Amino acid sequence: MYAPGPRYHRPVRSFVRRDNRLTPGQARAYDQLWPHFGIDWPPGTSLDLPVLFSNSGPVYLEIGFGNGESLAELATRYPQCNYLGIEVHRPGVGHLLLEIERRGLTNLRVCCHDAVEVLEQGLAPASLAGIYLLFPDPWPKRRHHKRRILGRELVPVLARVIRPGGLLHAATDWEPYARQMLALLTDADDRFVNAAGPGVFHPGPKTRPSTRFEQRGICLGHRVRDLIFYRCWSSMTMHHHHDRDNPAIGPNSRYSACAPERTGEIAHSRRDTHSSWPICI
Repeated sequence: MYAPGPRYHRPVRSFVRRDNRLTPGQARAYDQLWPHFGIDWPPGTSLDLPVLFSNSGPVYLEIGFGNGESLAELATRYPQCNYLGIEVHRPGVGHLLLEIERRGLTNLRVCCHDAVEVLEQGLAPASLAGIYLLFPDPWPKRRHHKRRILGRELVPVLARVIRPGGLLHAATDWEPYARQMLALLTDADDRFVNAAGPGVFHPGPKTRPSTRFEQRGICLGHRVRDLIFYRCWSSMTMHHHHDRDNPAIGPNSRYSACAPERTGEIAHSRRDTHSSWPICI
């Protein structure tokens, strides 16, 4: 009698691969620019970030950068920092490669892969100074909510790779998703602290570059919600000497506290950070 093999479990993805046809310019970018700025990541291997960027500066990662223009703008504003963008849609990757060339950027690298897999398998603990999750797909239909990228399972993954005092900045124009994000991160108060205070949205940093998806939401009359959280400093991670000496994230930094009574200070302590620290407040 035929015995069926083990049933394949298809993981739930936060994305659906759309049309991957490239313009001639994007095709040229893949041929000529990808070898310099693209990351061919073999799943299961760890990325050596200082080698990738040829320096030991702080690395900020954006999950799903779309066409990449906002990420390129951040890299332009803060040349002392490094940026890693992860996107599954090849035309967007090609567009960002062209933007890197146009702006002459050297502090930006691109990976075309599932960001969750890279976060889980490709990054060492506390290796990132911050993560941006700007206007992810809200999957508004109830039956699709399981596809939303920021869910309960992702919170510990983010906490593992963001170093103590590091940044987690999310934004969306879909109110129900914004409230879900806020509830999830508020519940993770042993890992993250809200820069705006307990249980409230950030008023919206004027320095955050606008995105195409944000403008689309505004045109539809949607209200944009920003969430800015910082990674808690714990006794287990206070011995990273390279972080202890950083005035923006060291153990004496206001951003490193998780105590609720200090969140009010955090919301107003931008002036206390290093002047070159790219925190969008």
